[in-house]
Amino acid sequence: MPNLQAYQYDGPEEFHAVVGQIMAYLGYAGGHEPLPVGAQIVLRNVAGRYILEGWFGCDEKRWHSAASLWNDAEPGQVIKNLILHWHQRCYGTPVSRWGTLTGVRPTKLVHHLRDQERDENKIMDILVSRYHVQPDTARYLITMTGLQRPYIERPDHEAALYIGIPYCPSHCLYCSFPSRLSGSESPSFMDQFIVSVVRDIQDIAALCRQYDIQIRSVYIGGGTPTCLPIAGQETILQAVAGNFREIEEWTVEAGRPDTAGEEVLALLRRYGVNRISVNPQTMQQRLLDLLGRRHRVEDVFDMFSRCRKMGFSVINMDFIAGLPEQTQADMQENMEIVCQLHPENVTIHTLALKKRAPLFHHPLRQQIPPAREVSSMLQSCEDVLKDHGYIPYYMYRQKYMAGSFANVGYAQRGTISRYNIQMMEERQTILSAGPGSTTKFLSRDGHSLKKIYMPKDPEAYVQALSERIRQRRHLCAMIYGGDDT
Repeated sequence: MPNLQAYQYDGPEEFHAVVGQIMAYLGYAGGHEPLPVGAQIVLRNVAGRYILEGWFGCDEKRWHSAASLWNDAEPGQVIKNLILHWHQRCYGTPVSRWGTLTGVRPTKLVHHLRDQERDENKIMDILVSRYHVQPDTARYLITMTGLQRPYIERPDHEAALYIGIPYCPSHCLYCSFPSRLSGSESPSFMDQFIVSVVRDIQDIAALCRQYDIQIRSVYIGGGTPTCLPIAGQETILQAVAGNFREIEEWTVEAGRPDTAGEEVLALLRRYGVNRISVNPQTMQQRLLDLLGRRHRVEDVFDMFSRCRKMGFSVINMDFIAGLPEQTQADMQENMEIVCQLHPENVTIHTLALKKRAPLFHHPLRQQIPPAREVSSMLQSCEDVLKDHGYIPYYMYRQKYMAGSFANVGYAQRGTISRYNIQMMEERQTILSAGPGSTTKFLSRDGHSLKKIYMPKDPEAYVQALSERIRQRRHLCAMIYGGDDT
C-alpha cells in the first residue's frame, strides 16, 4: 500500500472509533487530512441488520467487498476482523502476529480474561480463534500477564505519582514529544514554572492526606528532567521527598548523559531516587550525531559508571531499533554493550514515525531500515537479553508503529518496575503533575478511568493550573469520597 493515504467513514458514530482504530493500525490517516483517499468504509443499517462495505485503492481498479454483521454480540470486533481481512486480501499483506489486537496495550485484554477466571488454555483458545493472534504471540502475552498479576492486584488506596518535565537540551530528530529547549526559557519564567510544578505536587500530597492515598512509586519523566537548573531540580525533589514518605520505587529519567553529571546524580540519591534511566538509544557516534543527540558514546559509559558508584539500585537503558542508517551490526553492538554493563532493566523501542517529529519531513526518513531488517534487530535483541537473564515484563505498541512490532521492557529477576506495569495496564490510579501529564483515577469498578489532562505547553500549564487543580479535586472526591458515577 502506498504511504500516507487517508480513509473515509460513513456510518453510525458509535462505530467510528472502532473503524478509526483499525484504519490507523493499517497506516491510514483520518479523512480530514489533505491526502489522497485510499479507503472508504461504509456501515449501513438495513432492515435491522448492519451491512459493512469496504473499498481499497486510489485508482479505477479499486477493490471492494461487503458483508452482513447480523446479530453478533461483538459487532466492533467483527468490523475489525472484516476490515483487516479485506485489506490483507487487497494488498496481499501477511497476517500480523497480533491478529486484530490493534490497540496500544494488547495485554489489557488478557488481564480482562484472567479477571474472569479463565484458565490459560481457554485464554489461548480465545486469543487464537476469536482475535486471530498467532499462537507464539498468544503464549507471549499469557506469560507476561502472569508475571504482571502481583503488580496490578493492589489495595484500593494505593496510587503512583508521575511528574512531567517537558524540557530537553536539544530536540532529537526522531522525537515527537512537545518538549522545549531548556536554554530557551528566561530565568524568571523558569522560576515560575518550578513554583507551579511544586504547587501541583503539593496539591496532590494534600489529596493523598485527605483520602488516605499511599504513593508507592514515583516517576519523573519528560523530556529530560535532569536538564533543569540544579536548584530547580532540588526544589522539585524536596517537594516529593517531603510529602510522600512511603515511596518504594522512585525513577528519574536522566536519559541524556550530557545533563547528568556527578552533582546531579548525587542530588538524586540524596533525596531517595533509586531507579534511573540512562538512555543512549544507540551506541554509535555517527548515529548519535545524525540524530542530534549532542553527546559522545564515552559519556554514556562515564554516566553509567557514576550511577553504579552512587548506588542506584536499578539502572535502565533505552535503545531504539529502526533508526535512520542503523544496521543489524549496530544493534548487535548495542546488545554487546548491555552484556558488558549489565543494567538491571533494558527497554527496546521500535521507531514509530510521527508527524510532530522532525524526522517526518527530513530526507533521512528515506534511510529508515525496512521492516524485515528491524524485525531481525528486535529478534536478536530478544535472544541476547533472554540468554543473559532478562525477562520481558511489560510492553506496548504505538498507533503508527511499523510492522508487527512492540516496545518491550526487560528486567533481571527482582528488578521489575512496578510503575511501568501499573501505568501501562491502567489498573491503578496515577496522580500526575507537570505539563502534558495525565491524572488517571481508577474507578471503583477497577476498570474504567476518569482523567484530567494538563496542557502540554509550559505557559498554558502555568495559566491553567488553578482550574486543573479544581477539576482534579472534584474527581478525587467522587472516586475516594463518594459516588463515582
